[in-house]
Amino acid sequence: MPQHGPLYRLTLTATASDPHQRVACVGPARKVVHSVATGWGLDGTVLDDLVAVASELLVNAAPHAGPAKITALLRLGAAGDRVRFEAEDQGAALPRIVAGLGDDQAVAGRGLLMVEALAERWGSDPTGTGKVVWAELALPVPLDPPAIAARAREATARSDYMRAASMGTAPRRIPIVPGARRAR
Repeated sequence: MPQHGPLYRLTLTATASDPHQRVACVGPARKVVHSVATGWGLDGTVLDDLVAVASELLVNAAPHAGPAKITALLRLGAAGDRVRFEAEDQGAALPRIVAGLGDDQAVAGRGLLMVEALAERWGSDPTGTGKVVWAELALPVPLDPPAIAARAREATARSDYMRAASMGTAPRRIPIVPGARRAR
């Protein structure tokens, strides 16, 4: 999906030295993905599927992040008919579905089966510093990317203004007096 509509970038810091403790960053990230996707207009099964796929890709990325960052992207397709989630980590090994998962005692390797079942397509691409694992989900009803982008810009501007106001640095409204000259 080289062409895309709105996107949301999320950077997670997985600082724990124990790889399995690094997954603690996934819970808050899952909430952010849910919130952004809901704001875009996703709901129902596709929203649930997206959050499940994002969670799985982040859980897989966390142990490979080292005490470092995971970069995640949520992208809406340019036509508004699909959504893509990407998780980038510093691990070099590309993911694969583990064969022989009929073993009820297996504790790893099942998540990508879920991703494969929920996503229209998924894959991974090596980067210079690790890999990006991605999944795309088709949307049953296309969304309007320009309208979503406009709402996002408006929300960001409102948020920036409120943050500045809370710090006492909000722009002041200066009345315009006809015939007055501005000080320079």
